[in-house]
Amino acid sequence: MPSCPSGHHSTADGFCDVCGFRMQTLIPSDVPAPPPLPDPDPGVGEPRGGPCPGCGTSRAGRFCEECGHDFTTQPGAHQLRYPGAHPFGTLWNADVSADPAYYQYMVDQGMLDPDRIVFPADHRPRRVPLSGDRIRIGRSRASRGPVPEIDLGGPGGDPAISHVHAVLLAGEADTWTLMDPGSTNGTTVNGIANPITPHVEVPLNDNDRIYVGAWTVIVVRRG
Repeated sequence: MPSCPSGHHSTADGFCDVCGFRMQTLIPSDVPAPPPLPDPDPGVGEPRGGPCPGCGTSRAGRFCEECGHDFTTQPGAHQLRYPGAHPFGTLWNADVSADPAYYQYMVDQGMLDPDRIVFPADHRPRRVPLSGDRIRIGRSRASRGPVPEIDLGGPGGDPAISHVHAVLLAGEADTWTLMDPGSTNGTTVNGIANPITPHVEVPLNDNDRIYVGAWTVIVVRRG
C-alpha cells in the first residue's frame, strides 16, 4: 500500500486520503538505487548508533527525530553550549505565522491537496523569544514526548510538521543556526526551493525566513 510523506497508508494514488499530501513517487524496480552518502563526521566524543535514551527511536543524527533528544549531551551535564539569549547577549525572537503565499506555492507545486488541507483563516501570528541554547520546532502530542518550544501542532495546527521538525541552536557571539534532524517534509530558508541538508547546521541572519510544513513561516529577528 502506498504511503505519503507523513507516513500514512492511503488507498488513493494521487493525494493521501488521510492528510491530503501528495503521495510519494515510487522508483521503478529496474532503476538502480543511487549509492548511499557517507555518514557525516560525528565529531570527537559524540556517541554513534544505538537507540535514543528518551524514547528508544533509532538514531539517525545528532537529534532524535521523535523526541528531540540531543545525543551529544552527556548524562548529568547541565552546562549550556552557549547562553544564546538576553541577559547574556542580544535578544533574538522568532515571529511565527501562517503564510498564504507559501501555502499557495505548495498547492501550485502539487505538494498538497487544498480540498483536504485548508489554509487557516483564523491563524494569529505570535512571537517566541529565543532563550537557552536550543529551540525545538515541531508538533506536540497529547500522549507523550516533550513539548517543543515552537509548537505548531494542536487544533488548527500545521498538519505537515514532524514531531521534531527543526532545531534552532545558539552559537557564539549572539548567533543562531538552524538544523533539520531529518523531518519528513523538509525545511527551507528564504524561499530557496531545495530543503536544507539534514543534520547540518545552517547559519541564520537577522530577518531570515524559515519555511516548514504546509504554511508556516518563522522569521528570526535580532534585537
